[in-house]
Amino acid sequence: MPIILWDGNTMINNEFKNRISRRSRVSKRNGLRSGAATVELAVITPMLLAILLGMFELGQCTNATSTLTAAVREAGRLGCMDFKDLTNANLTANQKIERDLKNFLLAAGLPANNVTVTITHAEGSQMGQTFDVASPANYLQLFKVTATLPYSQVNNYPKVFMAGRDLKASIVFRRGRVIMTN
Repeated sequence: MPIILWDGNTMINNEFKNRISRRSRVSKRNGLRSGAATVELAVITPMLLAILLGMFELGQCTNATSTLTAAVREAGRLGCMDFKDLTNANLTANQKIERDLKNFLLAAGLPANNVTVTITHAEGSQMGQTFDVASPANYLQLFKVTATLPYSQVNNYPKVFMAGRDLKASIVFRRGRVIMTN
């Protein structure tokens, strides 16, 4: 049975008194600990920010590469088709493919001004040389569409991991006779 003390005005339970004194000792100890938590936060925060910025940069790079790959695929698809009746007289087939690729990138929100587009032979003795999509001599020949975009044009934030690098996508198609009509 707990001992009950009388301090003049109130009766204090001895067990309750011990609990109060234990709590005050714990709170004094936690008061000293709050400074350590602040230091730990100060040490961890820069690392967490670096990880967060790295994830953001990697996400933007992945998104831009995916968009660039889709644009190159559509340009290669267009190069396979017979679209000579759908182009302007002052625009060659290769120029139309390049213009459409850049328009695709612009529509997706990527800057298209600094994109380098090349259309080259993908096989044989002419491999690497410019491929003329409109030439009948290139019928059923493999051609490669390549687009290169400097990463500095994609990201406006501090570039740490991808600084000075280019995003590049390429695809190989065979020139065929798929006819496009209006």
